[in-house]
Amino acid sequence: MRIPYSWLKDYVKLELGPEELAHELTMHGLEVDRIDYGWPDIVTAEIVWLQKVKGSDHLSATRVTTGTEEFSVVCGAPNIKLHDRVPLAKVGAKVGDITIQPKKAMGVLSEGMLCSPRELGISDDHQGILILPPETPLGVPLGKIIGEAVIDLDIKAHRGDLFCIVGVAREVAAFTGQKLRPPKIAVKEKGTPTSDLMKLEVRDANLCPRYTARVVRDVKIGPSPEWMQDRLTLAGMRPINNVVDITNYVMLELGQPLHAFDYDKVAEHTIIVRRAEPGETLTTLDGVTRHLTSEMQLITDPAGPNVIAGIFGGERVEVSAATTSVLLEAAHFNPVNVRRTSVALALRTESSGRFEKNPDIELTAVAIDRSAQLLTELAGGTVARGRVDFYPNPIAERRIAFKPSLVEWLTGMPVTRNEVLASLRALGFGVAEPPDGADDVLDVTVPTWRGDVEEGADLVEEVARIVGYDRIASTIPVGPLPEPLRDSWPEREHRVREILVGAGLTEAVNYTLTSRAAMAKLLLGTQPGEELLLTAPVAGQTAMSAPLSVGQTFLSVSEEQPTTPESSRTSERRQIEAIAAKLPAITLANPLSVDLEALRLTLMSGLLGVVRENAKHTDTGLWFFEIGRRYIPTPALADGDGLPQERRTLGVAISGPLARGWLGEERDADFFDLKGIAETLLHALKVSDYRFTPTRTPTFHPGRCALLEVAVATPADGSAILGGRAVTADDARRWVATAVLGEVHPEVAERFDLPKRTYLMELDLERLFPAVPAVVPYTPIARYPAAQRDLAVVVGAATPQADVAGVIRASGGALLRQVSLFDVYTGQGIPEGKKSLAYTLTYQSTERTLTDAEIEAAQSAIIAALKQQLGAALRG
Repeated sequence: MRIPYSWLKDYVKLELGPEELAHELTMHGLEVDRIDYGWPDIVTAEIVWLQKVKGSDHLSATRVTTGTEEFSVVCGAPNIKLHDRVPLAKVGAKVGDITIQPKKAMGVLSEGMLCSPRELGISDDHQGILILPPETPLGVPLGKIIGEAVIDLDIKAHRGDLFCIVGVAREVAAFTGQKLRPPKIAVKEKGTPTSDLMKLEVRDANLCPRYTARVVRDVKIGPSPEWMQDRLTLAGMRPINNVVDITNYVMLELGQPLHAFDYDKVAEHTIIVRRAEPGETLTTLDGVTRHLTSEMQLITDPAGPNVIAGIFGGERVEVSAATTSVLLEAAHFNPVNVRRTSVALALRTESSGRFEKNPDIELTAVAIDRSAQLLTELAGGTVARGRVDFYPNPIAERRIAFKPSLVEWLTGMPVTRNEVLASLRALGFGVAEPPDGADDVLDVTVPTWRGDVEEGADLVEEVARIVGYDRIASTIPVGPLPEPLRDSWPEREHRVREILVGAGLTEAVNYTLTSRAAMAKLLLGTQPGEELLLTAPVAGQTAMSAPLSVGQTFLSVSEEQPTTPESSRTSERRQIEAIAAKLPAITLANPLSVDLEALRLTLMSGLLGVVRENAKHTDTGLWFFEIGRRYIPTPALADGDGLPQERRTLGVAISGPLARGWLGEERDADFFDLKGIAETLLHALKVSDYRFTPTRTPTFHPGRCALLEVAVATPADGSAILGGRAVTADDARRWVATAVLGEVHPEVAERFDLPKRTYLMELDLERLFPAVPAVVPYTPIARYPAAQRDLAVVVGAATPQADVAGVIRASGGALLRQVSLFDVYTGQGIPEGKKSLAYTLTYQSTERTLTDAEIEAAQSAIIAALKQQLGAALRG
């Protein structure tokens, strides 16, 4: 909100200069963004050398100084002389439509321009340079010497009362102790009553709780006075004519938007306030035809729509040079409806911005009377008697019982009772004191323009602002310090981030909002009832009644088989649209775009988009990770209550050439690179008990997808261990699905336009960290040597390696320290349906050097267990 300093002085006596006032406004809760003075690129300078240019009858070469710099300037004005103080536009400054550039005139370099009054817009005088007083300081922006200060306030949305000059003046009067001087309004009415000159029909009082109108006749259209044009320009508005300028002037002055109709163009002199009809259009004053919906409110007449309520007027009834009678409107519109209409039409105006802040409903009568008064004074109009005022439900008086002692209790700032009374009354609050002997409770009446004040704490803030926040004493906190949080989530995420960056990955950050269609591209082919994501509850979160899954309706889009590529693509698009429509994601009621319509259920779609866009610009390998949240619906949320589960999640995507082999050749990423990233993270977090098991999901290539499971200890009482203590022998262990990883399905890759094979992992951090030990016990370095033995066994092709390694660890006894898989083989010498797994087993004791007999005994126990549990045989 731009506040011209001179305009503000009309309503409150100011003893502070613009700079001091700006500081005080900020200190009292009205943040000042900046102060504009006009001519920001023009500074004061002094002519220190002057000489006629050889060969010219009017040009002079000058040297001018700003006090710190000196410039050569060629000037053609006849009125300059040595030591004159003048306005200097330096190189790069804009004067009107001209940008000053260095140039030569008659062989003399000119590095700026000395400005005349006409060039500065002060007057039409172009006979000479503007000569400033001799005491003018040098190097100062010209606006600070002769300009008008405009204070630009950053007003927050809840303070709609401050989007006007009088509202700001009220605040200034309160903290300076001056008296507010609102404009004196006296309307001279004459002739036929307004109720006989027009009819009003409001069809939805919820959308338009008040509509006030007046008729002013015998208006003479012309330019508004220069003082009004100057004020409008300083406030950032363009002068048009006296009628339109008056409505804009009153809006800036009082905060109530108004609209002026040509009375004779309004069909049957009837105003109808209603919703738009489906398919209805309106050509607005900017010449654009707007397509309307039934959610939008219009000001119409029997001939059709005239105005988009609270936003923008139409061409048909606009005020023109031929207008002689004006119908004035001052209304109060539903702020939510105005906001939604403005966003839907991508049309934001000064009027809509104010209606969105819910202005004072009582202002309509005041503002329309002020406009009628100015139309009489500045346009020669005759105001019809009375107003037409639709106001079926007048606003109720709001009162708050308030104890002055609450101020010190909440702020720690001692204030007197008189200071509380003076502060609240200065801001327009009505304050009734209790009778003698009663409790010290004030009966505070909230003014209608302060819709943001709802309780005693709000009144405390008002008193603190006016008395001054600088009264709050600086004190050192006392009492015991709170216990530090162990393993807070920001610290955990930072650990994960450091590990992955150290492994060579680059962090990506995507919006948490995405489109349902993008997520649906991952899910085409899901079987009915199949769990889509890692959605089972974790400790401390509300369980869902069932896993998040795809219903049968997603797959019954069409029974026909596509016969051509085009029909195949059409069928696939229809299926994706059907899945997107039914996807149980949390959607926004009024999204900015369809690409940002829903909270994401997965990080995968965003990471695939990152891979696709980066692949357009580089042929090198792409290693990305993202740490963010997924938003999983809950039954309580579906019932209109509660919040979604916000699951902290890690996503990883890799694609393209990543590494060079022993001979220097490049190779593309594969599944085992992704698996290695997962294992690097697990080892760094000291998670040792995990396994990879085969799984199937439509997002990933069949046979190239795995589920990462970690072993989590559960104490006897059933509660989860989140790193709070060490696991004991009494604790049970369970496998928890923590991540899904694999190669992106070729069809999914095609839908996302991925140029190379891409590998994805999504890991639920809230399932992983219960397996992360809170304390890592110290293990001393062994004094005795380790011994290694290789073991190759033949097992069924479908037997998971993790099961084989688990049996080895379980049966190897206390001497087995490490199990490492180094070879997987199928082919010649291995029976069909079988595979060979080769391991290196490391044995070591902390007490002695192991004998061959001890090692062979352990090996024999392992071989026997493998044969008994898995039917394994030693490879010959």
